[in-house]
Amino acid sequence: MMLGAIGGSDTLVGLTIGEIQQLEESVRKTIARVVNPELTALTLDSPHRLFARWLSKTVRRTPVEIFTVNYDVLLEHALEAERVPLFDGFVGSYQPFFNSDSLRRTEAAPAAAWARLWKMHGSVTWRRVDQDGKMRVIRTTPDGSGEMIYPSFEKYDESRQQPYSAFSDRLGRFLDQEDALLVSVGYSFGDEHINNLLFGSLENRSRAHAYALQFSEPPVTSDLAKRAAQRPNMLVLGPDQGCIGGRQGPWRKDGATSSEDGAFIATPGATAGAPASAVSMKIGDFSVFCKFLQNMTE
Repeated sequence: MMLGAIGGSDTLVGLTIGEIQQLEESVRKTIARVVNPELTALTLDSPHRLFARWLSKTVRRTPVEIFTVNYDVLLEHALEAERVPLFDGFVGSYQPFFNSDSLRRTEAAPAAAWARLWKMHGSVTWRRVDQDGKMRVIRTTPDGSGEMIYPSFEKYDESRQQPYSAFSDRLGRFLDQEDALLVSVGYSFGDEHINNLLFGSLENRSRAHAYALQFSEPPVTSDLAKRAAQRPNMLVLGPDQGCIGGRQGPWRKDGATSSEDGAFIATPGATAGAPASAVSMKIGDFSVFCKFLQNMTE
């Protein structure tokens, strides 16, 4: 936004256009370095591998759709290692290009046996390229240059939509299905555009449900907590409290419920004799969530 607003000889917050370009490049390269771990060092029981292993053992009539706001390729690596067919909206073999039609039309995408991975905020594998005078988005191998496609509504020549807007549309279409079920893990509800899609769909579709598994306790004043109290199809599971059916209360290790204190179920494996206040729901931790999925398949 700063680069789009500044003129050639202007300064913005004390920075010239060249300095803003250096700042933007530094941010991109830092993100790319952080989200590019050494994949060969990952173990067979890493959370992403456990998730992929669970997915490989499920039988389904409709495809599982994974929406992520992460830039890394940990999910792609794990799904391929477990031999789970994967489709991410890009097609081709030399320099796969983004095909927005595959997100809108069922016949333009693979069958239900293929998992769908939609990277809402871009990826370290995405590049802008100029092919035959047209600006396109392609998928390549990850590197540290930081050439990523950030959330924006910029149009590209090979499609009517760029990936960010196409994936947002896909999330809306997914949530508009009757009996849609969305489980979020690790998402702090900090993206207002995604939140508006989610909350709006739950408001209009009473049979659609969302489970928000939270790593940290959401503040009672947060929009998430307020929405969950208003919508029985929005369930929030935090470490100390849960909001189920519009009722909020602490977790109790005895599993009992009470209309007076709004308590719900216990955390499995809670220490014997520990007070109710010491009980913690840990499924909002992605590693714990994936171990839970593994236990379901064993």
